[in-house]
Amino acid sequence: MLLAVCSRRPLLNAHLIRLSVRGLFSESGVWERDYKAETRRRVEQLWHGRIQEQWQRDSSRKKFYILSMFPYPSGRLHMGHVRVYTISDTISHFQRMRGHQVLNPMGWDAFGLPAENAAIERGLDPEDWTKSNIESMRKQLDSLGLCFNWDREVTTCLPDYYKWTQYLFIKLFEAGLAYQKEALVNWDPEDQTVLADEQVDESGRSWRSGAASISQIYYSLTEVTALNVFTGREVPVVISSKNEFDGHLDTVMGIPDSSEEEAELAQSLGLSWISVLKTEQDGTQTLINSDEFTGQSRAEAFNSVTQKARERNAGGYLTSAKLRDWLISRQRYWGTPIPIVHCSACGPVPVPVEELPVMLPKVPSLSGKGASPLKMAQDWLRCQCPRCKGPAERETDTMDTFVDSSWYYFRYTDPQNPLRPFERSRADHWMPVDVYIGGKEHAVMHLYYARFLSHFCRDQGMVSHREPFRKLLVQGLIKGQTFRVAETGQYLTKEDIDFSGVCLDSGSRLQVTWEKMSKSKHNGLDPQEVLQQYGLDTMRLYLLYAAPPEQDILWDVKTDAIPGVLRWQARLWGLITKLRAAREGPETPNPSVLNKRERSEARKIWENKNYAITQVKLCDDFLKPLSGLSQVRNPLGSVLLGKGSVLQQPWPSVDPEYLQTPDTLQLSVRINNKACGSVSVPREVAQDAQKVQELVLNSPLGARLLSERVIKKAILSPRTALINFLVDE
Repeated sequence: MLLAVCSRRPLLNAHLIRLSVRGLFSESGVWERDYKAETRRRVEQLWHGRIQEQWQRDSSRKKFYILSMFPYPSGRLHMGHVRVYTISDTISHFQRMRGHQVLNPMGWDAFGLPAENAAIERGLDPEDWTKSNIESMRKQLDSLGLCFNWDREVTTCLPDYYKWTQYLFIKLFEAGLAYQKEALVNWDPEDQTVLADEQVDESGRSWRSGAASISQIYYSLTEVTALNVFTGREVPVVISSKNEFDGHLDTVMGIPDSSEEEAELAQSLGLSWISVLKTEQDGTQTLINSDEFTGQSRAEAFNSVTQKARERNAGGYLTSAKLRDWLISRQRYWGTPIPIVHCSACGPVPVPVEELPVMLPKVPSLSGKGASPLKMAQDWLRCQCPRCKGPAERETDTMDTFVDSSWYYFRYTDPQNPLRPFERSRADHWMPVDVYIGGKEHAVMHLYYARFLSHFCRDQGMVSHREPFRKLLVQGLIKGQTFRVAETGQYLTKEDIDFSGVCLDSGSRLQVTWEKMSKSKHNGLDPQEVLQQYGLDTMRLYLLYAAPPEQDILWDVKTDAIPGVLRWQARLWGLITKLRAAREGPETPNPSVLNKRERSEARKIWENKNYAITQVKLCDDFLKPLSGLSQVRNPLGSVLLGKGSVLQQPWPSVDPEYLQTPDTLQLSVRINNKACGSVSVPREVAQDAQKVQELVLNSPLGARLLSERVIKKAILSPRTALINFLVDE
């Protein structure tokens, strides 16, 4: 009886394996030979849940933290989103197959002016509008089959997140790195808010609204003097209408001897001065009437004076001529409240940490005009000073969203922590981010602020690593064709033009260009429409194939590579179909029965396989049809024998024998697409088209078949060891 049980168990297991893969091909379990649109749809539908379920099964191996810049929840994904998340998803699967414990989180940069402006236009609460958009975009991301660690999701407009943004602000305030002062500001007349210098482009326009910013200058006009800490003498203060001085400075020491401009200014104001510089015959300058600095050259004196200022804690060397303070306050509602209380007796006082978060209150209405809307929340505004317990008022400006996004990569490492922004041990485990992916429009400002916060957290002993990102991948744009009237710059739809490039209504001449996709330019593309037309796998494969990640994609369905991607998918499916037919026979394939020609072909396949492993990067959509081999009678191999899903398999490694082969390979030679033989070439030049062509032409094969023929073109395959000569017949 025991023998009978043992002998039947393999049959039972085999039966279970067949049932587990039946739905891959059809309801009946019969393999479909043709890879039609309906077949693609069913394959994607089957694998959607399985891939995401497998992603949630964690590993305890070496970490790999891949991070794509989290989106603003506008409500609709665009093709730029799809591209960046397809890239990050592909790298995630690749690193997981290489044995890494992968973190690929997602969240929402949810505060900001667009939500407030949209709420004003529609008469909505910006919180309700934002949360609705997040729910919609989460469903869209899920429809793309992306594998994010949703259990680590963060949303910057929720109190459990902005509590810790406020905490970090207080830490900056206590360290003397956050302060309040009156200053020349850039005012956005459309969004009715202050802009940081970095948010104004070269033409003086807001980076978001496009409105020309207005510089507002205040003239504190009193008889003010400053004290020279070296001499003890009073120095007159002159207020200039300049936006800034050289080096982006807002205050400089005027020395009439140093320039004609400053001398003329002093004379016009009736100011007297003692000469401190003497110009020698050779043009050099030395100091006079300057106590211990007298006799030093101007360069020597600069270093001496600066060193003395450092010793007296009254100055020092400029850290950077380009580094400026970061203006973070905004006179708008939908942002993180600044945790500062203003007291007439104590001045600005930080809110105690135990009282955080300072909640963003509800306000009766939003207009987007005038002072901060938080001034209307009277019950919230009036409070008690934490220091003297006297009457005080809360700060009514809110933080710029760049503050929220300057530390979110830390929160992903410990997103549910109620006691601190993140546990150091968890941050140290995952940080730094191994690959950070995002658009070029955020490659300066956001990275500048994120690195600043990371350095600060390191100085505070909150983390071990100073730099937050190991590698930055700036992906290119997806551009669509635009049609503009040359005289007015008006953008037209494709329906408004004819094929000769003329506006149908006016007959005006058009300018045809490629620009970043936008609704206002009538060149946008809805990802859901592409998904419906071509399918998920085809769209993802196209985005990976059309151009390297760093380059722009010019989207044109008529001429681009989508048809080629569809043909490649069909060829792959056809290859699996043929292999299934070969493995369905009653006998197990036996390599020893191959004849000489077949062994030679098998050797080439083996070499090409190993070469591809050394060159090719992962595309996980390639793996989906391979589970079709697990149902055959003679599968061969651990994957095909049912030992785990294809998703659980490691990334293939190069066979050791391949690494020990001679430094040459056999290059197949074709003439007008006909196989003519092979030539041995050094492996190190196998991808150099010019050198390979020379080696073939100088070989006995080349001399015999090509020496007297006119070569129109030589095509070296980037994937296999093959060169094809196109010649005149």
